Amino acid sequence: MFIAKNTTTMAYVDANSANVIDKYECPGCGEPVYLKKGNIKIAHYAHQQFGQCHVSTEGESATHLQGKLALFQYFNDKYDEVKLEPWLSEIRQRPDLMVRKGTTWTVIEFQCAPITIERIRERMAGYRQLQMQVVWILGEAYQKKRIQSSTMAKFATLHRKELKIFFWHTQEGIYYKAWWQIDHRKPVNRHKKVDNQVQQLFKIQQAIIQARPQVCTIQKQLYAQNRNVVGIPWICHPAYSLPGGLKIPQWQVTVRIIMLLEHKPITIDEMYQQLFAQEWHEFGCLKLADVQKLWLDCFLNDAIRLKKIKFINGRFQLAGNVSWFDNYHDKLKAFQENR
Repeated sequence: MFIAKNTTTMAYVDANSANVIDKYECPGCGEPVYLKKGNIKIAHYAHQQFGQCHVSTEGESATHLQGKLALFQYFNDKYDEVKLEPWLSEIRQRPDLMVRKGTTWTVIEFQCAPITIERIRERMAGYRQLQMQVVWILGEAYQKKRIQSSTMAKFATLHRKELKIFFWHTQEGIYYKAWWQIDHRKPVNRHKKVDNQVQQLFKIQQAIIQARPQVCTIQKQLYAQNRNVVGIPWICHPAYSLPGGLKIPQWQVTVRIIMLLEHKPITIDEMYQQLFAQEWHEFGCLKLADVQKLWLDCFLNDAIRLKKIKFINGRFQLAGNVSWFDNYHDKLKAFQENR
């Protein structure tokens, strides 16, 4: 903690300016804090009985303290105003930083240690009361191994029509990765075709051979219609990277949408009903409905641009007949012939 309240003057004092003979209290819980200031450690305050304060989101490790200071300096060069650990009395919360560009304030939460999704949602509920934008930035501990989808869902932010996760690195500064970039495990440009539909087909073939549970449900549905999973139309293999957020492979949703469209033109609400029925990750910073809307917007925009789906009189319909295939080889041959 870098900011505490002087118990005599009631002024907020940063740790660097604090006097060791004065007494201070936590702006959140009101409990006494003591000043830790020396030649080696970064000057900061610590609770005398840590664990009773519900405002603190994590233990103030050296990495977390250093990161907050580094971010403070980083934003100072880029924003009109930066506040370190401001106390928001209306919601009794203390974000790590707040930055202002013009009249718009954005909350910055810097996360180094594990945190539950419930705690993230609690903090986000408070910020929503104040109608504040929030960005969670992950420290280097989250960058040492491949980040899991469930973790991405905790911290994902909607930024320029993409799900993004922001990171802080001492050398690189702030950078972000879109969900689909992390999911692909290698750099992919959303504005160009993925060109990995054959790889998608191969993965489906592997899943069937290995009898993976993730394909069993849809496999049974298709068998009942004398169809098979590997033979789904090529339109069901996204030509562009979709935003992410699903627990199941994205082709399982696209094929269900195409099957609806085969029967009749459908409204956007009918498509949403199909989306709501699928398995999605639990999101911490975002509302699931916003994630689902983004996903569907991207899918439909790409399909319309590729002239696979068209929008007429308030309903979506297929732009032409779609081909189902009997086996892997016939489907692959059709793809190669149409390239």
